[in-house]
Amino acid sequence: MKQPIFAAIALALLSSAGPSLALDSSISGFGTLGYARSDQSFGYQRFITDRGTIKRDSVFGVQVDSKITNEFSLTAQAKVGPSTSKETGYAANISWAFLSYRPSNDLLLRAGKFRVPFYLHSETTDVGTTFDFARLPSEVYSQSPTTDFKGLQASKSWDLGGLEAVVDAYWGSARTNLRLWFRDDLLPIQPAGAQLPKIGVEVRGLALTVRRDEDIFRANYTHAIVTSHDERLFSPTYPFVGIPGVPGVGYFQTVGDAAGKRIPVIPQITIPLITLGADIKTQSGFRFVGEYGRRIVRDTDLGFDTAGAYLAVLRESGSWTPYLSYAVLRSTARNRQFYAALNGNSVPEFIPGAAFINASQRAGADGAATFDQASLAIGTSYSPSRTSRIKAEIQQVRIGEVSALVDAPPGSNVRHQGIRVLSLSYSVVF
Repeated sequence: MKQPIFAAIALALLSSAGPSLALDSSISGFGTLGYARSDQSFGYQRFITDRGTIKRDSVFGVQVDSKITNEFSLTAQAKVGPSTSKETGYAANISWAFLSYRPSNDLLLRAGKFRVPFYLHSETTDVGTTFDFARLPSEVYSQSPTTDFKGLQASKSWDLGGLEAVVDAYWGSARTNLRLWFRDDLLPIQPAGAQLPKIGVEVRGLALTVRRDEDIFRANYTHAIVTSHDERLFSPTYPFVGIPGVPGVGYFQTVGDAAGKRIPVIPQITIPLITLGADIKTQSGFRFVGEYGRRIVRDTDLGFDTAGAYLAVLRESGSWTPYLSYAVLRSTARNRQFYAALNGNSVPEFIPGAAFINASQRAGADGAATFDQASLAIGTSYSPSRTSRIKAEIQQVRIGEVSALVDAPPGSNVRHQGIRVLSLSYSVVF
């Protein structure tokens, strides 16, 4: 959706509010300084290696809330964090910028750029003081193609006598980058390392949130359409090409000129995303937090069709909240089998162009973005004040066949390996 459309909506709403507008503004901010280090030399979740980094979890943001009338308000949030459009450096961007209209206590309308309520912590992903984990589990939270959209949102709430229910309906679009990691050079097509192709994402969906005292339940269904700006990004499959005169030997054609013809491509893929989450506190003081995400992709055999979940047990004791969590993320068996076929197939060296053919198959496997991992984490948070939180965590990650969250070294396969991650952070709001 273009910015002039938002401007027209805002002007129309403001004109209906009457001639007298009183602007009452407040400024707040948040920040996290986080350090993470693993016991492996290759990258995990983009930045984490045995050299240590502050890039994975560090972020700083400022939010301005302006009350125009009793019904109208404006919200804008800017943040600084690692760039998502290039592999190095930091970037500042506007994460939220929307006009709110509340005609009654139980109805809220928004237009602009906002965050869709996919998960329990979607709205506060960047605010580290709002959750006890060192970081929100990537096994679930990485399944969304993006979090912030330009669009429209309507929220309706009901008081059900001890329960509060909220239904959010939303529609929007975003432009972002998909990160893919390639182990080896495939020149002149692409070098080894990270590639950040641009994608467009259009979403529409419904979310139901129910609150009961300190308990929270959320269910969400989102219909997403992801459009590629690179015609090579999405292919329904890679055809298998037999080599004439060599029975039983062939290769998967992953580039357009490998067999003198172009591979099939599709301009977009459809992704229904279903998420379920619950945060429940028992009378004994234990909290159980769990979320499940199912990303359904039927347009292509190349990864993306995933299921992820985590379950955590927490116990608050004064200012301390220790926790234990287990998480898993796997592509479907169909996707994992196709990855294994791509990654494991090779042609003999006497075949003309064998080195390029084999490298192209490995590149095709890397571009398939397949997942097979699980993690176990133990940690604690400490709140010295209501506006700050210190966290420490040790996480053990186990990679199965492959995980697109790992940057595999050149010529290698990171399979059936463990990654131990130490995380320390300090979060504050003001």
